Amino acid sequence: MNKKRGRKPRSSQYKFRRQTFPFNQYWIIYYTELYSDNTEKDFAVFIKARSYELAKIILKDRVKEDDRSTKLKAMNGYMLHKDYKNINNQRSLSMADWDSIRSTAFPNLQNVLLKKFIPRPEGYTNRFNKSTAANVKGKGFKKGEENWSRQNRKGIYLSIEDRKGKKWTGAKWVPWDKEEMKHLKNKIIEALILHNNSRSKAAKHIGIGRTSLYKNMLRCESRDWWTKNYPPPKPVPPRVSSEQRSQTQKQVMLQRKIDGKKFFERDEEIEAKRLRSLRLSKAKERDKYRESLVPIIKKALENNNNNRGKAADSLNIKRATFKAWMQRTKAWVDWSKEYPKKAQ
Repeated sequence: MNKKRGRKPRSSQYKFRRQTFPFNQYWIIYYTELYSDNTEKDFAVFIKARSYELAKIILKDRVKEDDRSTKLKAMNGYMLHKDYKNINNQRSLSMADWDSIRSTAFPNLQNVLLKKFIPRPEGYTNRFNKSTAANVKGKGFKKGEENWSRQNRKGIYLSIEDRKGKKWTGAKWVPWDKEEMKHLKNKIIEALILHNNSRSKAAKHIGIGRTSLYKNMLRCESRDWWTKNYPPPKPVPPRVSSEQRSQTQKQVMLQRKIDGKKFFERDEEIEAKRLRSLRLSKAKERDKYRESLVPIIKKALENNNNNRGKAADSLNIKRATFKAWMQRTKAWVDWSKEYPKKAQ
């Protein structure tokens, strides 16, 4: 009796990697460090975290603390549990093994990442297998007439330009119903208008991928038609770091200096005119501020029977400050004449 073939059951690790636990679990992660000189080394570490994704983040952050130029690749982890068996000798973890895992797992109080170096077998270009020119030869798609598409889809495949007004049925291209094509075209136009002609956002709005959106657009109208009527937004220039921008500015200034450009030259007459204008502007601001103090001083004196000390106290300022205000506003009011001091 033939057994019915079904889907291969997923391992317990598949479920563990997609689960967030209420408390920390111990994970063993195998990974490769890529250094700035393009050399690689393989390691294994124990990480303590509530989920597999968090364990990877913890590992990446800790490695970056030691050297920010180091990149991590080919990360593969497993959760350690009571039924976990060692890959090499297929034995369960003993109490001594668990004690070693707890003492070496990161994070720890010492903030030390204990890494076990795993040497690569001779001839291996990564920790999984070895790849040479002889192994790679013959793999992948071939060019020209030997291309798989040329041999198996000849007469079925259509270029992008020839697909306009046609629909793929799964076996061949057939003429597209005009009403259906018009409906899809209007749907794409509406999505583009809503999202400022952004192709990515329009595709997400419709519920298809960006590549599918481009294909459907070209099946309705030509590329030039879409570019003319619904031009894509200009891409935002990439953000340049302050160090790179500073280095570029230094190079530009150095080149100008080599070309004979003189910097910070000032004409004495223009400089004098600029200073006069600046002083005049400051004087106007000062006079405007002093003039605004006049009604404040008047009201304070009137409410306190011209007593300078009490007027200053009512404004919550020092008496010396109040006298300075009166001194600086003499151009607008003669205080001793209009608001004379009362006899004690």
